[in-house]
Amino acid sequence: MIPGVIFSMMILTSGNRMKNLLAIVSLFIFCGLANAANNNPSTHWDRSSAMAAVRSVNIDIAVSEIGNVSSLADGKTTVTRLRQLETRSDWPLPAREAAVLQFTRSLAELPRAAVADEVMQHLIHYKAQTLVPHEDHANALVPLFNIRGAATGVENGWQREEFTIEAIEVLETNPTDLVSAYIDAAGHTQRSGYLDALRQASMYEVEAVQNAVLEQLVQSPELTPMIGLTAEITTDTFAVQELLINGRGAGLSATLKQLGRRLPVSETATLLEFAILEAPAGNASLAIAAWWPGLRHDGVLRDLLMDKLADPALGATAALALAQNPDILTIKILQDTANGDSVAARRAQMALDINRDRLIGENQR
Repeated sequence: MIPGVIFSMMILTSGNRMKNLLAIVSLFIFCGLANAANNNPSTHWDRSSAMAAVRSVNIDIAVSEIGNVSSLADGKTTVTRLRQLETRSDWPLPAREAAVLQFTRSLAELPRAAVADEVMQHLIHYKAQTLVPHEDHANALVPLFNIRGAATGVENGWQREEFTIEAIEVLETNPTDLVSAYIDAAGHTQRSGYLDALRQASMYEVEAVQNAVLEQLVQSPELTPMIGLTAEITTDTFAVQELLINGRGAGLSATLKQLGRRLPVSETATLLEFAILEAPAGNASLAIAAWWPGLRHDGVLRDLLMDKLADPALGATAALALAQNPDILTIKILQDTANGDSVAARRAQMALDINRDRLIGENQR
């Protein structure tokens, strides 16, 4: 028996019974909490030690033993095997969790019907135990093996495939219906599935969708990823111009970069000139960032950017672009422009300073 408990029982026989009873209860609560803390399976590791623990065993064999395509539909058996892996005492904790994570990721290669729902629920609700310091905030602990996140990713992948199949059927019957379906979609996964279907569509279907999007893009800027994708496929100049004028959203930058890889250099140059002169400043800035590095020897575009140095909306973007690996002629023009106290002069000097600092940094490496 715990010595503290014996002592409290002795006090109970001679003093205030209620007071001592409370003391005993408090003691048992304290002992229980201490015992729970000592048996808490969550463990703090540094990353290198945890990965060394993973390498100390063969997790591939353990993953293969959990189940295969023919057995994963048996949820009860698979969950039992998972629990046996999670609690095996001959393996360090990081190795056990690494194996569970590898198993979870492997499910993405299978159809949803092959994996029992009990298995996915077990993985989605798994509580990570191998904790390591956050890379940017050492005082914060994060799971080294994010099993919950991996399981959620598998679920999202299956949902995306289902939405892709749904969209393919729509494209085969009435392609323009996919546009309204995209607008009404519940979230990113559904829309991503629709775009996946569009990547597999015939040119006729893509052009039909593109024409429908062009009619609605002003009222529905959430269609930006869809017009971006169709423009990548068709390389239609008018569609790209509409994207530059009316496109919105975080995916616009990536779409413009992809278009830069797909379009001929001469057409990209023409579209960049259009963006600088006609597009909203935000979209023009994205086009400059995406396309200027491949066009920086184009004299017409260089002169256009020089003219924009004094522009309140595009001046800073122009300066940053001109600072990117300028050739000798561009440096000379910047130096000539920097002689003065105008806004354009200050931004020309800023471009020169950025380029100089970049060169110094490269030489110091």
